Amino acid sequence: MKANKTIIYYTSNREDEVFENRVRENILKVTKNKYPIISVSHKPIDFGKNICVGDVGVSGFNMFRQVEIACREAKTDFVISAEADCLYPPDYFEFTPKELDKCYRNNNLYVMPDKRDFFFYKKEGATHAQIVGRIYYLETLEKLFKGAPQWSVEEKNFPKERLKQEDVFTEIKYWSSKNPVFQIKTHRGMRYYTRSDRTPILSLPYWGEGKKVRKYYLYGLS
Repeated sequence: MKANKTIIYYTSNREDEVFENRVRENILKVTKNKYPIISVSHKPIDFGKNICVGDVGVSGFNMFRQVEIACREAKTDFVISAEADCLYPPDYFEFTPKELDKCYRNNNLYVMPDKRDFFFYKKEGATHAQIVGRIYYLETLEKLFKGAPQWSVEEKNFPKERLKQEDVFTEIKYWSSKNPVFQIKTHRGMRYYTRSDRTPILSLPYWGEGKKVRKYYLYGLS
């Protein structure tokens, strides 16, 4: 059966290579080549079909430019996000919405500070865990980018600076994967702080203890 979604992986290649490699290895392991992958990066990487845009600088604006490039390259009805500091369980990639003109975000979401060996629950969804109709995503970005330069490091919080709106999408629906998605904040990404509950959670379903997770993914140690 032909895949109806493409994984779009975008990175500024600021994370440690061991960590980013572990993230990509995990995506390949849990998806088992079910879906095409388009990766858009600042440095060349061997991951799906790679498009290297060069060192254009880090900003929200540039991140969404990379997303736009990936969406143009993809051929499927949906695109599902994957970012360089996030770990995804198999069932995250299995959900497919019925609507092509909505953004669906996963709300089974956690964050791990890089200096801690536990997780925090992140109540609201995020761009790193969503599936969107590809054409709808492209049309939304085209409107936001109208009259804009190709790249910009000024608009860190795009699209807030451009249209005074907090999010790219005006309407978002939520779904919940069986197992959680989590992001490891390393101080190397675009922004370190993210809103979340501050109650420490020592382990997560599917992933296990935070101590082992941190040791394996950040340092490549079993």
